[in-house]
Amino acid sequence: MRFDPEAIYIEPGAENYPLTGEVLRRFPNVPALAVADAETVVAELKRTRADVFGAGKKQLVLSRFKGPFLKKCPGTSKGMVCCNYYVVNLIKNCAYDCSYCFLQDFLENNPVLTAFVNVEDLLRELDAVFRENPGRVFRVGTGELTDSLALEDAVPYADYLVPFFKERKNAALELKTKSARIESLLRHGGADNIVVSWSLNPQEAIDREEKGTASLEARLEAARKCRENGFRIGVHFDPILLFPGWERAYEEVVDALFLKIPPSAIEWISLGSFRYRPNLKQVARERHGENMLFVGEHVQCEDGKFRYLRPVRNRAYETLRHMLKRRSRDLSVYLCMETKEVWEKTTGKLPRSDEKLDQFFDL
Repeated sequence: MRFDPEAIYIEPGAENYPLTGEVLRRFPNVPALAVADAETVVAELKRTRADVFGAGKKQLVLSRFKGPFLKKCPGTSKGMVCCNYYVVNLIKNCAYDCSYCFLQDFLENNPVLTAFVNVEDLLRELDAVFRENPGRVFRVGTGELTDSLALEDAVPYADYLVPFFKERKNAALELKTKSARIESLLRHGGADNIVVSWSLNPQEAIDREEKGTASLEARLEAARKCRENGFRIGVHFDPILLFPGWERAYEEVVDALFLKIPPSAIEWISLGSFRYRPNLKQVARERHGENMLFVGEHVQCEDGKFRYLRPVRNRAYETLRHMLKRRSRDLSVYLCMETKEVWEKTTGKLPRSDEKLDQFFDL
């Protein structure tokens, strides 16, 4: 799906950045308007649109980020095992419209698609942090509040990030996506410390719940091309969605994955169950209608999010982990946003007792 904004809004202070000029050059026929702030755009959407969140995805606000970019992953939530991951939020909101997306609730008050154009400030900040901590290895991802590559044809962050990280010895970049937009990556070529990761689900779940995203086949073909061009590959089965026949469906995904990518080329695989904050259930039903997401019993966990019951999650993790490890016992498979109890039940150990996982988990 190509991103075609209805309008581009430029906040004060964002006008003169090179990235702003590049975005405007890519959309010569789209209205470009000066605006006081994103809240002004939101107010107009609330006045004129029924689905404010959906409409917000079609408005692009160019803004200057104020404050530090680099933050610890929210996996540090109470009671959860954290993988010592860092996030950089260059974009807020996403061009795709997944029915389960937490952004529908999280960005409810400011849902317009916002891209931060002061990338030079980000690179200076990262350079200083990496230099001040030469003995640490930083894993940095850009896919917390957006899809890392969905807007790459509109806002080309990879042109800045890939060359920068190629020169860093103690940092790794992860670009997490459901897209097949890899043209800019192939132009630069890969490196061992740049991981392009794909979120994978059965095609029937993609069709039903992941609107606008690339097909499973397109994602895997993009992964194959990236691997052949020197990138490391990551895989995220997250969220794992349980529905009648899910075991067979995920087995087919695993089979398709290893037809395209050898286990030795995969840096890590994460498993994460469907989880949501209390308000998402109502928001998702209002925007997407009734679906399979909320069928069955869910329990509120210590971090405030609802999940499948623990025995159900355990079985799903054990099933998928077995499917993966059967292909290669050397695969690094970890759980995302889960408790120590679930870790121990599923894997028989915590990350600290796994030599490869121990290097980046923080307990």
